[in-house]
Amino acid sequence: MKNITMTIIFEGSALNRDEKVGGNILSIKKLQLGGKTVSFIGKTAIRYYLFSTLCKAFHWEPAKVLVSGRGEQKVVQFDITKDDILSSPELDAFGYMYTIGDQMSITRKAPVGITKAISLTDWNGDMAFYCNHDLVNRGISQGLDNVTPNPFNKEEHLSLYKVSFTIDAERFGRDEWILNEKPDFKNNQLTLTLPDNKKKTIDKVQRVNQNEYETQKGIIKVENAGNKFKAIFELKEDEKKKRINELLTAIKDGLYAQSSGEANTIVPLFIIAAPVKIPSPIFHPYIDIEEIEGTKSYKVKGIADGLKNSWVDGKVFIMESEKIKPGEKLENIIDNWNGFLQECGIKNEEQKPQNP
Repeated sequence: MKNITMTIIFEGSALNRDEKVGGNILSIKKLQLGGKTVSFIGKTAIRYYLFSTLCKAFHWEPAKVLVSGRGEQKVVQFDITKDDILSSPELDAFGYMYTIGDQMSITRKAPVGITKAISLTDWNGDMAFYCNHDLVNRGISQGLDNVTPNPFNKEEHLSLYKVSFTIDAERFGRDEWILNEKPDFKNNQLTLTLPDNKKKTIDKVQRVNQNEYETQKGIIKVENAGNKFKAIFELKEDEKKKRINELLTAIKDGLYAQSSGEANTIVPLFIIAAPVKIPSPIFHPYIDIEEIEGTKSYKVKGIADGLKNSWVDGKVFIMESEKIKPGEKLENIIDNWNGFLQECGIKNEEQKPQNP
């Protein structure tokens, strides 16, 4: 399997609200770009929309969490005594940090990288006025006293946005823990003792050899690490391909997203994706759009510049729409999704029927 980068352009509207301004104005997240103001959707929001989609479409389960620390230092974090990358696709794809005391933690960098989603048009101070007239009218019709409207304003920005994803195929499906004690195996249960002396018990485990154990989803290997021990989690190849395929499918077909009670559309109008030697969003800084004069459609600029990058490690996939098309003639491009999955090593090449 190869590393993958994927940049999409979609149409969205105020998908990531910020703090209130002046008490009753709901703002949107903004930044300065080239002397102009653009809106953006943070990585955390995109991650939430992506994971919500995976839960609904492919039945991914949210990993369990716990509260650690004391007083004002309390934090909510993933509970790796209950889940790990083999049992939880969420921990596998998006990483975690498990705090042990003040100075130590077990940390796993996310194999799935996500950029901010940056608007491709300027924000010009758009704002709309809203009020709960329907509820007020209901209250008046029921004879309620002191029923008054509650007006508020929202900053708005309907725009095309650009966001990129990367998948580190080497890190995906692999994790390492340093343990103070050698894991204990009894009655098809493997017990790991974390550095904070908390126990993690994994059921339905088969012993392969003295230092290797098999679960339903993967393998756990135990190695000496000086005077400590290293537990290496490795996801089975078929399960790894399945998870990556589900991630890519969710991005390609569109994310489930709601903001301020409004359904939104993180549905790609344009995609460029490629297998890469290094999991870097190589197309992201080049891609931009230009409106085609006299139409309501756009052409994409910068693709040829991105294709010059030596990290590209195979044929590039492009999906266009009537609204957004490449603005340049391109070679070594494929538009077949299954062919792209084969190019990345996620899907085996389909066997052609043999002639009788």
